[in-house]
Amino acid sequence: MAIMHPTDITKRKHVPSEEKFFNACRDQLSDKYHVFFSVRWYSEEKGKRIDSECDFLIFNPDYGFLCVECKGGRGIYVENEDNDETWFLEEFDEDRKLRCSPYKQAEESMRFFKRYYEDELETAYPGIYGNAVAFPNFVVSSPITIESPLALTIDAEDMGNLQARIIEIFRYFNVKKGSRSSFMAPDAQKKFINLINKRIALSIAAGALIEDKDRELAEINQTQDVVIDLLSHYPRAFIIGGAGTGKTWIGIKKIKRCIAEGKRPLYLCYNRTLAERVKIHIDSSDADVYSIDDLALSLLGDHAKDAPIINGCKEYSDMLGQIPALGQYDLVVVDEAQDFTEDWAYCANLLVKENGSLYVFYDESQNVFSRDFGDKFFIDGEPFVLRYNIRNTSNIYQYTLDRTSLGTDTLVNQIEGVEPDERSVNRKQAVISFIDSIINKLVNREGVSPDKITILSNRRLDQSVLSDVYYVGGYPLVSLERKKERSIVFSTVEAFKGLESDIVIFINHTYKNEAKTEEVRSIQYTAFTRARFYLYVIDYEIKL
Repeated sequence: MAIMHPTDITKRKHVPSEEKFFNACRDQLSDKYHVFFSVRWYSEEKGKRIDSECDFLIFNPDYGFLCVECKGGRGIYVENEDNDETWFLEEFDEDRKLRCSPYKQAEESMRFFKRYYEDELETAYPGIYGNAVAFPNFVVSSPITIESPLALTIDAEDMGNLQARIIEIFRYFNVKKGSRSSFMAPDAQKKFINLINKRIALSIAAGALIEDKDRELAEINQTQDVVIDLLSHYPRAFIIGGAGTGKTWIGIKKIKRCIAEGKRPLYLCYNRTLAERVKIHIDSSDADVYSIDDLALSLLGDHAKDAPIINGCKEYSDMLGQIPALGQYDLVVVDEAQDFTEDWAYCANLLVKENGSLYVFYDESQNVFSRDFGDKFFIDGEPFVLRYNIRNTSNIYQYTLDRTSLGTDTLVNQIEGVEPDERSVNRKQAVISFIDSIINKLVNREGVSPDKITILSNRRLDQSVLSDVYYVGGYPLVSLERKKERSIVFSTVEAFKGLESDIVIFINHTYKNEAKTEEVRSIQYTAFTRARFYLYVIDYEIKL
C-alpha cells in the first residue's frame, strides 16, 4: 500500500475522478511509493504570477517522480482553428473548455519540481522525472494529438494494473532522457519528500488551501461542541490540554453560549495580548474580557496600582473588600491558568455567582513563569483532558516532543508539513542574514504575507541579538502591541502564550553548556508549538 499525502482526501476539495485515482494509487502501489495530492506551485511569466497545481506527484526512490494531471468526464477532444488548439472535456451534462492541454499542464509541473529540487538543494536532480495524464473514467484508444502520446496516457483500462503502468512511464522517460534508474540514497530520498511537504506547508501559509482548512475547522468545531455540551453538566471543572488542543476556542464558545442565554460571562487570562485577541472573537459588549491586571484596574480603579508585589506579581486579595459585589458573573472562564498565582485564583473564584460556573483551562507544560495556583479555584473532581493537537503539523509537534520531552500526552494530528529547520549560530550578523534570507524567500518567492511570520525569542528585544535591528527582510520589525500590515512581529515567548502564527522563527539565546532546566524546556515547548505550518529554530550562543 502506497504512502499517501494526505492519508485521506475526502476532507479536501476534489472531484470524483481524483478520488478514484487516489484510491487506486493507495491500494495498488507498493509502500515504496509516496503519492502527494494537490501540490500547488507558481511561476513568473512576464512579471505576472501564475498559480498552478500538480494533481498528483508520484515518487518512487528507485526511479524518480511523475507529475500526473487527472481528468474526469466521459471523453476528451481537441478543436483546431487557425492553428490554435482548444481542449474540451466531455462531461455528463455539458462539454467544458480546458485552460490548456492537460499534457502541457503535467509537463509544466514536472519542470517546476525539477527546478525546485535543484534550487532548494543547490545540486543537480539525479533521477527520472516525467509527466502523464490520467483519465480514470474512459478509454483513450489513439493519441489525442501528436503531443499527447499514448505512452503518457493512463486510462480506464490501466486502472486495474496501475503500478505496472506507472513503471512503464518511468522507463519511457529513462530511455528518452538517459536518466539513471538507480535514484537516491536514503538521506536524499528524505530530502525530496521533505521538499514536497514544504511546498504543501507553504501553500497553506500563503492561503492556497483556505477552503480545505475551513472544512477541517468545521469538523473540529463539531468535536469541541461535544466537549462544551459535556461541560454543561459540571458547573465547575478543570480542563487540561497540551498546546494546540483548542482550549481557548472552547472557552470562547462557552462564553458565546452564555451570552445567548442572556447571562453575564467573564473571560480571564494573564496575557493582555491574548485577552485583546479573544475580545475580537467574542465581539460582544455583553461579555467582559480581561487580563488579570486589567481586571484589577476595572474593579479597584487607581487602588490597584497600590497592590503589593510578592514574588514579582501583584496580589489583590487583601483589597477585594473594597468591591461592593464580588459574585457578579454567571460564568467565569480562566484561560492559560498555569500562569496564575494562588492569589489570582482566589480572586477569580470570588467573582463567580453562587450558582454560577467556573471553568479553568491550563497546560502544565507551558508553565514558563513557574507559578502555582494551588487549590484556590476550589474545584473538586478529576480534570477533563483534551488530547488531540489541532494546531501544529505532525512534523512540528513531533519535533517538539523529541526536543523537549513535554506534551507527550497529546496526540499528534495527521496533517503533514515540512520538518523544522534547526541550526546553531554564534555570530550576530549570521543570525540577521539568515532571518533576512528566510523572510525574502517566503515573501518574495513563495507569496507568503509578512503578517503570517512571527519572530519569537526567550529574551526581550532590547536584550536580544536583534536589539538594534529595525527591518528584517526589508519589512519593519515591530512589537506585538504595535502590529500592523506588512510588518514582522517580534515577541517574547511569554507574551505570545495562547497565540499562534503560521510561521515562527524562534531565536533561542543560550550560553555555552547551558543546562536544559524544566523552565528552559517549558519555554522551548511553548515557542515551538506557536507555529502552525513552519518552524525555524536558531540557537544563538551568547559569548560571556
